[in-house]
Amino acid sequence: MFQAIKTLNHPFLFVFFCFLTILQAFADPIPKKDCSLLEPGVPSEFFLSRAINEQITAYKANNAKKSEVAKVSFERSISYLDKYHLCQKEKGIRPSSLSAELQAQNYLELGDTTKAWEWSELAKNEAPELTKEIVILQMRVRLREQNLVKATEVLEKDLVLFPNDPDFLYLLGNLYFERKMWNQSLLYYTALSFVIERRDTSSKYKYITAKALGDLNYKLDYPKISIKHFNEYNSVYKNDMEVLFRLAQIYFVLGDFKQSKFYLEQIREKNSRDIDASHMLAEIYFLNARDVAPQFFQTLRGEKKIPKEGLITLLNQLVNGSTIGLEEKLKNFINANPARLTPRVALLELAEKNNSPSYHEFNAETAQYAYEYRQYVLALSILKRGYQKLTETEGQTELKVAYLEKISACQEMLGQWNHSILSMKEALALSTNLDKNLKLRFRLAYLYLQGNLKKEETSVGILSNTLQENPNPTHFYLRGLSYFQLGKYEESVKDYSQAIQMDPNNANFYFYRASAYDKLKQFEETESDLKKTISLNPNASNAMNYLGYLYAEKDKHPEEANTLLNKAISLEPDNPAYQDSLGWVYYRKKEFNLALLHLNFAASLALERGFEDPVIYEHLGDVYLAKKDPVNAVQFYKLSLAKDKQSTNKELVSKIKRVEKEISQ
Repeated sequence: MFQAIKTLNHPFLFVFFCFLTILQAFADPIPKKDCSLLEPGVPSEFFLSRAINEQITAYKANNAKKSEVAKVSFERSISYLDKYHLCQKEKGIRPSSLSAELQAQNYLELGDTTKAWEWSELAKNEAPELTKEIVILQMRVRLREQNLVKATEVLEKDLVLFPNDPDFLYLLGNLYFERKMWNQSLLYYTALSFVIERRDTSSKYKYITAKALGDLNYKLDYPKISIKHFNEYNSVYKNDMEVLFRLAQIYFVLGDFKQSKFYLEQIREKNSRDIDASHMLAEIYFLNARDVAPQFFQTLRGEKKIPKEGLITLLNQLVNGSTIGLEEKLKNFINANPARLTPRVALLELAEKNNSPSYHEFNAETAQYAYEYRQYVLALSILKRGYQKLTETEGQTELKVAYLEKISACQEMLGQWNHSILSMKEALALSTNLDKNLKLRFRLAYLYLQGNLKKEETSVGILSNTLQENPNPTHFYLRGLSYFQLGKYEESVKDYSQAIQMDPNNANFYFYRASAYDKLKQFEETESDLKKTISLNPNASNAMNYLGYLYAEKDKHPEEANTLLNKAISLEPDNPAYQDSLGWVYYRKKEFNLALLHLNFAASLALERGFEDPVIYEHLGDVYLAKKDPVNAVQFYKLSLAKDKQSTNKELVSKIKRVEKEISQ
């Protein structure tokens, strides 16, 4: 073509070429400028494309740890985006959500959080539909500012749009964990676990979540739930020594020394140089297997794991029968480490060997520490041994009573209700002190209300006799509780009123009277007592939840109900009943997405605690029905009916039939 044009010399051909040129000019006119910064024919999207390419280059450089190269590319990306936005402005077009998001990312990577936040806000405002990427970008900006509170607020503000998103739930759980707000962290990790189990079984967060829930439940004193999650994690990550040791610690606290030894021996097998597991095993042998303890300490000596000083050194001395100077050393160790139980047990053993006159003092103190550390079996063993030594001596009646009272308390915590009652009766038979006798009778009446004994009438009888001798507000309160459990609500109200008359500033008395008034359908009295409870105790989350839920049920004061329940949840975010109540308030306000968010929190928390509440499931069914989703509605109604102990909820059965009919039409 180029050669042909060069050799044109025929007139006809020249005219023909000119004609073709004119036609081409009409067919393809001179290109217009899309932007003053660009050559004609070049669209403004050229700058956007170059910006994206530079950003990709920057991220690759970051991954390759070439920070200077990355910095230059992010700056170029910003420059190209600035030009793109100027071009768009010339055409009267605002920055798009995409270009604003890209610019926010660039500024964030360069550490300019002010501009990063401004551009992320613009991206959010221009987005036709908010994406989770924009929200997470804003969270990252707040994190770069080292503001964990604002980072959390960013995610929580828009969580209702992404209620089952694993990334959101994980990030919230992790942020609250970093802030050491364990209850809030537990709420989100539990919800994430719920989502993983039902929607995303192969989630990348599955075992991270299991470990986090193990830690959180341990911190919040749910040891058995903690064990469940740590074992799930341990089933895959078998060599995580930290988790194995934590499992050993939990079982130690629960008094299950056999299981604790199981995990400690695993650690010793996997890591023969481990010191902590070996020393903890030594304590267990000392506390729970004294007959073989000398052999284990000999093993530790062979492994050169007996330190020059410290508790293990002292225990080693005791199990080997060398007691010279040991009492003073143990006392010094206890003074320096008052929270340790094992040295107190060692000192008690030494006191028994030496027939120390302070033996019973040491016994009471050691048993108390064991009890406080929930070592109820150990505490019971210590107390029984001390009591046996007392029975050999006369004239120690009140000391015997004190022993029996503590023995009963240990038996109660172990769920040995009948044994606990027998010990308390024995203490009562021995006691000659009237004040002590009244306290013991109160404890006995209380014990008859525990477990599955169903002996409320017996409790009422004991308290009635006691009240004739010595009217006391706590005795009226307990009898009121007994009447409540018997369904005698009017008598319950009378007793709570007597207690209030004698002690008008006790918030608990008003709360329990409110419960009785509620059973009697006396709303105004119920409302008044709950308000009084809150005024006396501004942190009475149970009263806030109760009153907020009542308002929602009766369609009264919706804003106040919302305020009350949000305050209750701020105090106990991982309480399933409170989350259920707030979900129900949102349902009443027809804010169905918020209702689902909190009701799903409630369902997941209840399941985590080992029970499934039929009320929560019915509420979920009601919300789905309101959202015109009858399939999910009937599923939750049936689940509610299956979990209802009565299984004869006529109203619920009627709902199921009505919705199934709707589905079939």
